[in-house]
Amino acid sequence: MVYYSQVNKKEILIEEFGVEKLTKRVIVCPIEWNRVFPDDWIDRLKKKYKVETFKTGDRHLSKIEKNYRIKDTLFLFINRGVAEATDRFYILAKNPKVKDIIFLGTAASLVDDLDAGDINIPKFVLPWEELSSEYVNAFEFLPVGNTELINNLTKRAKKYAQTYNLKVKNDNHATVELFYGETVELLKFFKQMSISTIDMELSALYRLAAAFGKKAAGILEVGDRPLHKEEFFSQKHKNKKNRRNESKEVIFKIVESLLQN
Repeated sequence: MVYYSQVNKKEILIEEFGVEKLTKRVIVCPIEWNRVFPDDWIDRLKKKYKVETFKTGDRHLSKIEKNYRIKDTLFLFINRGVAEATDRFYILAKNPKVKDIIFLGTAASLVDDLDAGDINIPKFVLPWEELSSEYVNAFEFLPVGNTELINNLTKRAKKYAQTYNLKVKNDNHATVELFYGETVELLKFFKQMSISTIDMELSALYRLAAAFGKKAAGILEVGDRPLHKEEFFSQKHKNKKNRRNESKEVIFKIVESLLQN
């Protein structure tokens, strides 16, 4: 955990994100940008906006992805997994300049009616992880997203998704700690609890955002479907590449529409 009382805040931002100041809206992503956006997304935005590029001071992350500022929005790569992401969520949620935090990621679907490429923007996340409770009181702050922001993003998502016949839901979601560490029994247990999708980071963001009064929402593109034998490396998963590419366009259009406001 980063302790603000011991480390200069400016140094933290440069080390973690490559920026000296944060903006009121932050878009975070735990995976490479071209996993959630079209490959040419930044070139398309450069035609309309001034784009600032930043490199994190983290020697590992600096080799993986770049960070960007466009108008009043920062696009920050946070790295995969709750252990990596939660420190960075804490930095963002604790900063008084930040108002909105939008998470872009992928999720595994456990249900029949969320196929590859469909989008889930959950209001509640079951925290099947304990790390976020080490930062704030787990009983006082529940991992619930901001209703106003979620409704705003859902409205935009449905508008763009209908072009591609993709679904947009606000289903219950769960965050787990380990990549591919879930057993079939655990996944079936989640499904019985009316959990539609799972990922590895979102509950930590929702909990920390609630603790520090930030608006948070997660936009999750369905990738693999482990209970349907459509794991990430399976042929069935590869066969749905077009749906996932269409989902990237939807997410890009959502973000582009936010930049116009």
